[in-house]
Amino acid sequence: MATTGKTVPDQQFLHRTQSALAMQRKICAQPEETAERVLCDILAVSRDTGFGREHGLGRVRTRQEWQRAVPIRRYDELAPYVERQLAGERRVLTIDDPYAFLRTSGSTGRAKLVPTTEHWRRAYRGPALYAQWGLYFEQIGAERLTGDEVLDLSWEPAPAQHHQHGFPVYGITERPVPDDPEDWNPPWRSESWFPRDAEASTMAGLLYRKLLRLADRGLRLIVSVNPSKIVLLAESLRENGERLVRELHDGCRTPADPALARRLAAAFDRADGRPLLTDLWPRLSLLVCWNSASAALYRPWLSRLAPGVATLPFSTTGTEGIVTLPVDDHPSAGPLAVDQGHFEFVPWDELDDGRPLPADTPTLGYDELETGADYRLVMSQANGLYRYDVGDVYRVVGSVGATPRLEFLGRAGFQSSFTGEKLTESDIHTAVIRVLGSGSVDHPHFSGIPVWGTPPHYLVAIEWADAYRTLNTQDTARRIDATLQEVNVEYADKRRSGRLRPLQIVPLAPGAFRTIAERRFRQGTAGAQIKHHWLQKDSAFLDTLRELGLVRARPTER
Repeated sequence: MATTGKTVPDQQFLHRTQSALAMQRKICAQPEETAERVLCDILAVSRDTGFGREHGLGRVRTRQEWQRAVPIRRYDELAPYVERQLAGERRVLTIDDPYAFLRTSGSTGRAKLVPTTEHWRRAYRGPALYAQWGLYFEQIGAERLTGDEVLDLSWEPAPAQHHQHGFPVYGITERPVPDDPEDWNPPWRSESWFPRDAEASTMAGLLYRKLLRLADRGLRLIVSVNPSKIVLLAESLRENGERLVRELHDGCRTPADPALARRLAAAFDRADGRPLLTDLWPRLSLLVCWNSASAALYRPWLSRLAPGVATLPFSTTGTEGIVTLPVDDHPSAGPLAVDQGHFEFVPWDELDDGRPLPADTPTLGYDELETGADYRLVMSQANGLYRYDVGDVYRVVGSVGATPRLEFLGRAGFQSSFTGEKLTESDIHTAVIRVLGSGSVDHPHFSGIPVWGTPPHYLVAIEWADAYRTLNTQDTARRIDATLQEVNVEYADKRRSGRLRPLQIVPLAPGAFRTIAERRFRQGTAGAQIKHHWLQKDSAFLDTLRELGLVRARPTER
């Protein structure tokens, strides 16, 4: 399969990303004027609306007046306004009515619908993406784009599959390609590998098609929101290396390229049949994905799948809006994107169980935050989500110019705590990795499950691969339990006092977590929104494992 070698006709795209990045850095140095402009814009789009009249926004001019006029709300309290928009009422939350609604993944409950307007896309989301990609192109030293440098896994454009009351509804990572030149319009939108392949019914199949179509490219950059998608790409390569070589040689789905097939066969042989991403793309130099909170646990995994390749964070972004934008080579945190919304912060501590903030909770501005402190976010965006209690927690890890640098820690209440043990995903991950070791397989597939009882306890569901065939499950459970007590002193205290029963292991069939991910994909969840959790919220996950027949008979104890 010969490379196209074509030059992307619009080289202005690269210049536009560089200009957007330069502007973002300028804003970080002097954020005050931008922060004031954003609040004024939010007031401008909200005053002459149903929401604005209900809250007296015609009289609001300052940040303090905004806080007094608008209570802090969770999504379920904002939902009635969204439902009025869906019912066809005009000017409910914004003066420019939404043209579509973005559907969240529903990871914290039922899916939410976030209104999206042309103004919000043009003035906020679009420019942010140009700035973000400007950093990535700068990091790989791109001076021109030929269409060979990028594999963009952060977006799977597809025609809107769902409508509600006449409005298209889709996920932020699967939105259709826009016609608006002011919106985010990357040049690879016309590449054959970019859109979701209608013939691919699984995530693994979708990613294999991308491998096949990009095998001849001098790829330098892979960008994903979720690191698990990069891992799945690498696993697809390992599982289908021989097939890839054969199809490239024979030209089954692409023009035959025997020379490329021979080169890859030799590289894969040197890798003992377990090719790495760098075996396929020797010029690969940068991976981009979330690198904080539980996503940080993927770092050792990524370094084994693409050795020597640098990593940078994707913006801290959700369906509701963008919070941080990377502007330098910090591995996990970015400056607050003060040009994306009006942000307020509430000091956070571990006693916060994630319950909704009271409507009149005092808040701090971005310029009142302290380095090393943790805060819960309240966000206002020009899409109509005003003083929205996001539920996310950030730590201030420094600053960029006069703008705080924030690292995402997780959601308020993201710990599991029956009796005050406050277990985290990192605790479970650390304990299991210490016991099983990180070298026996690419990365153990497992997850902790809290199980209520008298007293309660934790299960660890582990894909019981051949690498563990010499292990005794009961002894392994004891070792993980002991290690978890070393990692978390509160867990140790609750175990010693008998308030928690000993940890147990649930052996799973190999590929169990892939099966669950593929099931969600078939049910319509975008690949970028399918996340692996090393600690579940409750025991419902165990029911799913049993329903799908993924719990295997306990191996014979030795």
